[in-house]
Order: sequence, then structure tokens, then C-alpha cells
Amino acid sequence: MKLIHCADIHLDSPMETNLTPEKARERKMEVRYAFARMVRYAEDAGVEAILIAGDLFDSTHVTKSTEKYVIDLIAAHPSIDFYYLAGNHDRGSMLAGLDALPGNLFLFGDTWTSYRRDRLVLTGAAHPDEDTLSLCEEDVNIVVLHGQQTRGAAGAKEDVIRLSKLKGKYIDYVAMGHVHDYRAVKLDARGVACYSGCLEGRGFDECGEKGFVLLELDGKHVAHRFVPFAARTLHTRSLDVGEVCSALELEERLLAAVADIPAQDAVKVVLTGSCLPDAPTDLAHLRSVLEGRFYFSKVTDETRLLIRAQDFENDISLKGEFVRRVLASSMSESEKERVIACGFRALSGEEMGL
Repeated sequence: MKLIHCADIHLDSPMETNLTPEKARERKMEVRYAFARMVRYAEDAGVEAILIAGDLFDSTHVTKSTEKYVIDLIAAHPSIDFYYLAGNHDRGSMLAGLDALPGNLFLFGDTWTSYRRDRLVLTGAAHPDEDTLSLCEEDVNIVVLHGQQTRGAAGAKEDVIRLSKLKGKYIDYVAMGHVHDYRAVKLDARGVACYSGCLEGRGFDECGEKGFVLLELDGKHVAHRFVPFAARTLHTRSLDVGEVCSALELEERLLAAVADIPAQDAVKVVLTGSCLPDAPTDLAHLRSVLEGRFYFSKVTDETRLLIRAQDFENDISLKGEFVRRVLASSMSESEKERVIACGFRALSGEEMGL
């Protein structure tokens, strides 16, 4: 028997943090289509059930078109059963309030809810009480949960998965949602606990491969493997520009840093290092270098300003007088760095990028 464990799809997420309105709408549709592609993959692969471990939707306010799309998609694949646990983003969403659900859609409640498929038992709860969970040793047990993992009993009860409380309860696999990266840890001698991660990265805090987990049951053994599935991957690259001497050298280093990233992906380059005030770090130019090379790109400056007072001690130029006055002021060191950097750019005729 094959099953899919997925989570954190976040349908109807606005996607507007980095993208233009046009691309935000496009990515919103791509996230929705990623869910549909996964369902079609499941049908082609002979998957019998899809476990959705929370946050299928980005909020409880779902557009009518997305609501209809999800219901129609589930109903159009009657050979696959869908088991849905609401997460912290979509509790109280439209699925829980529908008068009639597709016959192949099953919901986990606030407290422990179980569904049996021969020897396989699927159990989940939106607000689990780990102490009351009771499972049979002879069954194959998969538990579906949504929350932040902790190995101890401390922390707020809601949205916390206390793994230590699940040990020794005859669990073979814990299908978890809430963390947007794939992670798997040994639960005890019998079971494994796993976050599937999200299907598509939506921001640069969700970089790297995204996808779902494919489960295969052979007797009482549950094997799992991560399946990368995102249409686009997000990447963050750090580029140390501390010793760059010219704009051309910086441009070449920038292109080398992103040379292995596919054109359909999104990339964020973070400039780092300690730089002299007149270092060639023109962000507008660097952004133009990447423009059109990727689906989306951005360059941010996290460099530190390297000010050596001795370099300006005897400088009789306007620049030297400016630096000496700033260094002698009562501003904080970070404020001095910012003022000097902006002043140098203004004196050289560049945009200050405030």
C-alpha cells in the first residue's frame, strides 16, 4: 500500500512579500496547481490515500474559486482517500463547515479521531492529548499531527507535538505538519516522526528542495522517502565582497555565485563582509545584472563599513572633513557607518538607497 504525507500547502497565500502583483498572482496559481499535480502523481503511482497534516489553506478566508477547485479535485479522484487535519492557519476553514463532503474526504477532529483501513489505523487530532492516545500493538499505526516538535513536556500545549509523550505507544509513523522543511527523526525502537515540509517555497525563509513524503507499507513495515516536487526552488546565496576592488570584479563574482541556479528558480544574494566606504557595491547595478536571469531575484546589502580613521586623518578633501566630523560625533557606531556610507555615495553621485 502506498500513501502520501503532505502538509503546509497554504492555498490562497497572497505571495506579495517579494513579488510584483502580477507574479504574486502567478505564484498563487502555481501553489494551487502543485497540489493538483501531487494528486495526479498519486493516481499514476497507485497511491491509496493522501494525508494532509495541516495548513492546506493559508487562512480561514478562502476564495470561492479555491474552495470549489479543492472539492472538485478531491471528488474527481475517488480511488484516493484524503485525510485532512486542520492546522493553525486553517482551523475553522470551509472544509469543516461544508454540509456535504466528497465521499473520499475524511476529517480529523479536535480530539483523537481514527480511521481504519484493514490493519492500518490512521489517527489524528488538532488539539492532541498525548496521554490519552491508545493504539493497538498489532495494528500499523500512523498518527497525523500539526505543531512545533519538542522532545520534552514543556511549552504551551496548543500547536506543540510532545514526542516524548508518543514513545512506546505502538506508533509506526508520525505524519507532522507546521515546519516547512523535510525532517525525520527516530521516535522510538518502532516508529519514526517526520515533517513533510511544504510543496512550494513561498519566500526566502523557505529555501531548498520542497515536496512530500511517499509512504510504502509492506506488512507491518512502513518505509518512507522524500520526493522533491516543487516547480520552483528558492535559493539564498551569501557573497563576501570585503576585498572586491572593482565593479567588474564584483559583477563576475556575483554571476559565479548564482551560476548553478536554474533559470526558473528564485534567488536572493546577500552581500557580506567588511568594506571600505567607497567599495564598488552599487546595488542598483547588481540587481540589473541578475534581472531576467531568474524567475525572481533580489540583492541585499549586509556588509559592514570598514572605517580606518588614519586613512582620513590628513585628508584635506571634503570627503576627509566629512569622515572626521562623523567619527567625532556622538552617534552610535552603526549610525556612523550608515551616515558615512550614504555620504560617500552622495559625494560620488550614486543613489543612496535609503
